[in-house]
Amino acid sequence: MAKDKRIKFPSGSYQAVYDGISYRIDPENDIVEMSQRLNPRYSPESREEAVSLANKLGPERIRKRARLFSKLLILSILLFLFLMAFPVLFSAQFEGFLSWGKFLTIVSEVVFLYMFGYYRGVVSYFTDSYCEKCGKHFVFEEYQAPLVKEESKIDAYTKTLTQYWHCKNCGHKDIKIEFQPVDHHREKKQDNLKDTCEECGKEHSIEEYRNIDVINRALRKKIRYFKCRNCGYHEIRLNKSFKIV
Repeated sequence: MAKDKRIKFPSGSYQAVYDGISYRIDPENDIVEMSQRLNPRYSPESREEAVSLANKLGPERIRKRARLFSKLLILSILLFLFLMAFPVLFSAQFEGFLSWGKFLTIVSEVVFLYMFGYYRGVVSYFTDSYCEKCGKHFVFEEYQAPLVKEESKIDAYTKTLTQYWHCKNCGHKDIKIEFQPVDHHREKKQDNLKDTCEECGKEHSIEEYRNIDVINRALRKKIRYFKCRNCGYHEIRLNKSFKIV
């Protein structure tokens, strides 16, 4: 079992940073916040490339290419599945041809997926960079790194993404807050767990004071909450493990 990661909050301190994530405890309302800054959605290089391609081809031709490569990707996947599912339709003398066909469809899938993602990214930037106030494209951009915040309350667990946009032409600002899906449930805390406090040294004073948050992603993450009844020291323990379906 993986060892717990420990985020420590000395007595009187309710904020800590661990592995790029900011943790904040609100003891009065029993709320725990975890926030992290992300990289901007579009890098300066990708923005310049999107503008150059849009000026060269035009937005509509770029959309058509994105749709074309999405259809080619679907066709190549279907062809590969057909070759895998019905090899008996080909005689033994075509076995080499069948193998080459499978190989070529895999290569085609990779190429079509890349091209679809490339043109789709340009289309997305064309849409996102449009300012609704002044009506111009390629002027709306992020002026601050996006913020992901997870908030654990007694009766709820939420995750939000906040994006900060402004128009470099007219100055219009727009802060977008979107709720993100999160696979979450709670497990009961261990009432009989009493450890020695590292802060004040008092024995049997550390207790688990709220139920465990369990978040299922690629890995299952458990978040446990402890505090010292004597000095007010707080601690969050993180444990990540593979999900067992």
